[in-house]
Amino acid sequence: MDEPIVRPKAVDSAFQAVLASVAVSAIGTVVTVLLDKALLTSWVTQTMDSMPPDQRLDPNTMVGAMQVILAFSIAIFAGLFVLFAVKMRAGRNWARIVLTIYTVFGVWSFLTAIASSGAELSLMWSLAEVAFGVTAVIYMFRPESSKYFAETKERRLRSTRRP
Repeated sequence: MDEPIVRPKAVDSAFQAVLASVAVSAIGTVVTVLLDKALLTSWVTQTMDSMPPDQRLDPNTMVGAMQVILAFSIAIFAGLFVLFAVKMRAGRNWARIVLTIYTVFGVWSFLTAIASSGAELSLMWSLAEVAFGVTAVIYMFRPESSKYFAETKERRLRSTRRP
């Protein structure tokens, strides 16, 4: 019987950093978008201005529907990334790669937003999300973490080869 693989502290720290990034992202989106009725009304009004008058709906109804859709989307997004974090913590390399790619896109998006608009207050949520994401990636690729992912993969492959 195989002895248990010890998960390094770095992987647990990466897990916590991913959860913090997800929480900051979800809360930031709720505060800066979902609860900003003026922003949502502006989006709805701009969209409806391009529609024929007989197809336009009540803006307040559309804002309410948009808030429900956004809330549902935030919950799905958060749930998916918690799943990726759990799988990463369990030693799944694909989850580590997905989280890394997401972090790279997040850093790129943040830097692009800073370059185009300057240091707006609303970008502070993104800064915190990116900082936690980069921290997680650093922990996920420390030597002890890489060894853990390799050992977990080897164990899984060995168990599938056994009769």
